[in-house]
Amino acid sequence: MNALQTAMALVFVAATTSAMATTPVEATPAAKVATIQAQVKADAVQTTTAAKKQAKTTTTAVTNKATEVKDATAQKIVAAKDATITQTAEVKDAAVAQATEAKDTVAAETEEVKQAVTEQVTQAEEKVEAVKTEEKKSFFSWFKKKAA
Repeated sequence: MNALQTAMALVFVAATTSAMATTPVEATPAAKVATIQAQVKADAVQTTTAAKKQAKTTTTAVTNKATEVKDATAQKIVAAKDATITQTAEVKDAAVAQATEAKDTVAAETEEVKQAVTEQVTQAEEKVEAVKTEEKKSFFSWFKKKAA
């Protein structure tokens, strides 16, 4: 506001001095004084209007620039947010893929271990049965040999 008031005062002083400079200094009657006062008022109104237009133009330019900066900032924020979302989705997908792969690998390994253990248990049971059968044959055959 101070800048606008200063500009207005300068314009008023310039208009007044230009009006005074154009009229010769002489003993003027009251009619000439009234004409000069009217001219000074017209010049003041004209310069005030010009100053108001300039202030309005400046205000509009500043508002437009602020809007542009705000829009650019909003676009940058949206772009950064979209990039963050994309990166987060990529990381999540990679983590899910690794977890799924690990789960499948563990399941396959577990199945292989179960089959191997089952085979070993079956073989051990067969060996135990064979040993029991062999002991029974040996035990009874000893009695048969003693009896004969």
